Amino acid sequence: MSEAIFTMEQVTQLYRKGKTTTLANDDITLDIRRGEILGVLGPNGAGKSTLIKQLVGHLKPTSGRVLYNGLDVFKQTNTVASEVAYYAQEPHVLSPLKVMEALVFTARLRGMEAKAAKLEAEELLERFEMTAMKEKRLSRLSGGQKRMVGIGTTLIGHCPVLILDEPTNELDPKKRRMVWELIEERNRLGATVILVTHNVLEAEHVVDRAAVINHGRLLAMDSVANLKQRVDQRLKFDIQTAFGLREEVERVLSPWGLKQEGTENRIRLLVDKAQASELLAMIISRTDLPIEEYAVLPPSLEDVYFHIDQQAEQGGAIA
Repeated sequence: MSEAIFTMEQVTQLYRKGKTTTLANDDITLDIRRGEILGVLGPNGAGKSTLIKQLVGHLKPTSGRVLYNGLDVFKQTNTVASEVAYYAQEPHVLSPLKVMEALVFTARLRGMEAKAAKLEAEELLERFEMTAMKEKRLSRLSGGQKRMVGIGTTLIGHCPVLILDEPTNELDPKKRRMVWELIEERNRLGATVILVTHNVLEAEHVVDRAAVINHGRLLAMDSVANLKQRVDQRLKFDIQTAFGLREEVERVLSPWGLKQEGTENRIRLLVDKAQASELLAMIISRTDLPIEEYAVLPPSLEDVYFHIDQQAEQGGAIA
């Protein structure tokens, strides 16, 4: 087992505004291993971004400790700043600069010589298929283009730790795949990667371990394989209904399994394997049900996430 590069010890974060107190992190203890890709999963407002800001030293916890290589983050802020590259969701602080200027400036801040910084910036832009935009100001780019430049500023200089908060938002499928490939490539070269994402299905193919967070609590943290074992006695039924008739089908299916969030005409159920054949026979025989398509699939990391989160919401044991 790899040694920990980050450790959080009983970290709690309270936000106070007037007479209102919000619990953003609730007694979180975890280790992040050197050289791994850790996915931090959870809905909006779960406490993910707060946790990341604590790791990089932007936010001191109300209580508890955050350690980087065994030392308190807030006693070595210069070291953390030089070794941990952080891409946040906030508006781009380099917006007044041109694309090439932003990349080279970031590289120089990380100690690169001017020639090497320019060369690496040009290589990244070529890979991003953005060479023609190198003299454009960031403020004039689209949201997806700004995001790619932001990812470039995270990658340039080859920091040993990369932290990316929702890196593939606003990106088209081609660019999303490019970002995942770059993350895996940098990890193979030795970088530790901490990845905050809502795109659980895509992240499943990249992360080594996943931390599931909601309401400020760490609900689970384990390898993808071990997390899947929590629901491996279930199968996923993915059912598409006629438009506007989802509720009618839901009433019939409600006794069969743990319902996940779906769309206007799609239902997803996690069903015990022992009952799956019975449910399948019922769906086939009930020709009166407005079901247009259905599929039976093994559970994914996304199913694990919903399963753990719903158990926590219901106040049950997380198993």
